[in-house]
Amino acid sequence: MDQTLESRTSNISDQLTTLHSLVTTALVQAMKAFEDIDADLAAEAGAVSDKVEQLHHLVEGLVFEAVSNHQPKELDLRRLVAYRNASESLHKIGRYSKKIVDIVELCEGLDHFKELVSLPYLTELAVTALGVSMKALIESDLTEIDELEKLEALSDREAADMFEEIAGYLNKRRDISELAMFYIIVGRYCERAADQAIIIAESASYMITGNRVKLGIAYHGESASLLD
Repeated sequence: MDQTLESRTSNISDQLTTLHSLVTTALVQAMKAFEDIDADLAAEAGAVSDKVEQLHHLVEGLVFEAVSNHQPKELDLRRLVAYRNASESLHKIGRYSKKIVDIVELCEGLDHFKELVSLPYLTELAVTALGVSMKALIESDLTEIDELEKLEALSDREAADMFEEIAGYLNKRRDISELAMFYIIVGRYCERAADQAIIIAESASYMITGNRVKLGIAYHGESASLLD
């Protein structure tokens, strides 16, 4: 790698690290805002999501500029493509956070009909999964990929259990349909965030090895006890 390309790639890596931090903040704040139905915190989360949008476009532009000016090959090219793909995945999670913020606004005047346990847990799983996938990408370290697949499987299972629980509530109460719908939508956004972590890890694996892998299927169908 020539020094100019190396410098530009390092800069993109730093910007991605910042983007990851912003996305994590936006998702956690958005969930807390939904949990508390807090309009002020929702506005803060929305502002962070706007920064995610801007930084994603900056990273994308930097990648295109590096490819155009340096015409990288093999590992250098795979790295830049992986960085661009990761930025897109993080961008999507930022948009999920913004959508959760929009839902908080729709919840004005509503009260939770149950304690929120699954949704904060799904957020935690997504944040942890993102940390693993970004470490794989930025540090070229695939040692925790197995743990990432466990986290993604846990996210799927928790979301399914939550949907089933909400269906049980709806069978007993007809006055909660609007908020129940919001629970399901927010849960899906958190589950999708974990899915985006898998996509980032797949890009990291291709970047490092040159071989494409399909992650997120190793623990499908396993019971929660096997994931501990």
